[in-house]
Order: sequence, then structure tokens, then C-alpha cells
Amino acid sequence: MKTFRDHCRFRTSVGGVLFCQDPPYEHGLCRFHYEAYLRGELLANGQINELLSDQDRRREINRHGIREQPLDYILE
Repeated sequence: MKTFRDHCRFRTSVGGVLFCQDPPYEHGLCRFHYEAYLRGELLANGQINELLSDQDRRREINRHGIREQPLDYILE
């Protein structure tokens, strides 16, 4: 049974629960993450390739399409 997602299947490693919110383009990835896959920066399973040593690029890939969650502050 196929499931349909309205967002990219890339899951950030920041917390491991947030998905890129851009629409899927190819193979379930948004255009940005699909192009990173074509360059070898992402593996077929959507993980960032361990051979990618540029930390700025790793952060860019990891944070692309992630919407910032509003923080709830509790005043005591």
C-alpha cells in the first residue's frame, strides 16, 4: 500500500522528528533535497552522506524546509 505525503521525505537529524515541509518533487524529496541526492550529498535512504565534510553544507541540508516551531514560555 502506497502512502502519499504532502511534504518532502527528508527527516532532519535535529531531533529526528521534523520533516522538510517543501512539496515532493522526485522520489519523495523536494527539489532542494533531490538535487543534494544527485550530487551524492544524500544517500538513497535520505540520510546525509557521511563523506560530506563541509559542516556549513550539512547544516544547510539539515535545516532546509524546516519551519521554526513557536516556543511556549511558562512564566512562574
